[in-house]
Amino acid sequence: MYLAYLRVSSDDQSLARQHKLIENWSVKNNIAEDDLKIFEEKVSGKNIENRPELQELISFIRERDTIIIPSLDRLARNSKDTKDLLQLFRSKGASIEILDLPSFNGVTDPALRDLLTNLVIEVFSYVAENERKKIKERQKQGIEIAKKNGRYTGKKIQYHANATGKNKLIYDEIVDGLKKKETISKISKNAGVTRKTVYRVKRDLGM
Repeated sequence: MYLAYLRVSSDDQSLARQHKLIENWSVKNNIAEDDLKIFEEKVSGKNIENRPELQELISFIRERDTIIIPSLDRLARNSKDTKDLLQLFRSKGASIEILDLPSFNGVTDPALRDLLTNLVIEVFSYVAENERKKIKERQKQGIEIAKKNGRYTGKKIQYHANATGKNKLIYDEIVDGLKKKETISKISKNAGVTRKTVYRVKRDLGM
């Protein structure tokens, strides 16, 4: 079985590009539609535990499955979590295909193939993590400058009591789930928002 994991960090981001990458890879490798299962979610990659689709993927893995990931940074935001997840996949007997990294499938020696793959993953995850840290630092500096100049207004909240249109419907669905004492994960999945958004609405309501 081929298991694809797709992720974006927020509700307003699209998974279309990742779907296209998976589709192209499937066609190129003659993968039948029934042999491919896709797990997708719109949630931050900050931690592993608060990602229900990732947890479902982990539970679903069987020996000889192939995990397909469009890009290494879709899996995790730091090198430790990346290595831990890849090790977990391998411990379940699954192979891993990361579409934005070089493939060593042509290397016949399994030990050498694993060595090369691990080396590339180590380098790419380290570079990606450091790049994220640099971006975060630049954003912080930019916010500080904007605050000093009186131009920083903060991030706009999409889902709130005075929202309109689709955003108001989503907000009402979150509130309804909270009032029914549904789990945060269930509300997040039903409303199509991150768990962080649900927690924020819950906090605003004083619940």
